[in-house]
Amino acid sequence: MRRHHPKGSRLPALEQNILKYRAFEMVLILFHVEELKTFVLDSIQATDSIQATDGRSPRIPSEAKEKYKKAWAILVADRIITQVESDDIERLIDYRNTIGHSIVQLTSDVSRSPVAETYSQFSGVKYDYEALAKLKRYRHKISDGLRKAYISSLSPKSLIFEAAERTYEHELRRLAKRIDRQIDVRKAEYQSLGAELVTAKRGVDELDPFHPENIAGNRTLTKRGVETCHRLFDRNLSPLAVAYLMHISYRAAMNRHRAWTRLKDAQRR
Repeated sequence: MRRHHPKGSRLPALEQNILKYRAFEMVLILFHVEELKTFVLDSIQATDSIQATDGRSPRIPSEAKEKYKKAWAILVADRIITQVESDDIERLIDYRNTIGHSIVQLTSDVSRSPVAETYSQFSGVKYDYEALAKLKRYRHKISDGLRKAYISSLSPKSLIFEAAERTYEHELRRLAKRIDRQIDVRKAEYQSLGAELVTAKRGVDELDPFHPENIAGNRTLTKRGVETCHRLFDRNLSPLAVAYLMHISYRAAMNRHRAWTRLKDAQRR
């Protein structure tokens, strides 16, 4: 059974900001993976071209297949990175390919669409919030290692992308603070709602809030459904709690709550 969202399928501000955060971060991951690959390969080939004067053959000829796998193997052999780190870099490259070719796998978990929720459950792909930081650490470590015995390749791409990267990183910091605040608010809301639902379920089982006869064929409340709503409000349940218990929209629960309030006011007169 898919999750019930009383406030509808439109994403709240928290989820919208999470998607914005991922978008900026994925752009940076795309750049840093390609920059790292190019930097390592160009450095190895530039160094080998100098050593070719001594009769040595290039370790990665220009026509070679799987150039980057060979490049990581060379870095491991030269003890610039470990085999574990090489395997992790390969994983990050695969992750970059997922971003480039199947980005829905990294956004479907932040959706209220039934199709997206089902897809996310079965795809098994999780967004990696550590990927960008790892890429930067590997770039720094490899750069330091190559400096000792290699000709470091310089590319203008980093300079060209510098302004964009600073802008994206500024947005990431701003969004991270906003997301943290929104998560705190969401946790407080869930704790309050959870406590209310736990208390409510001890005394509402006989009402059977999710009974199919509470909802008509046109998805509106039946007479039984309206009565169930009112009896739940009589027990001091909030409209949001009633929406969750009865699997109706928050708007419908609010409308019923207003009608219930008017009825109670009329009875007091």
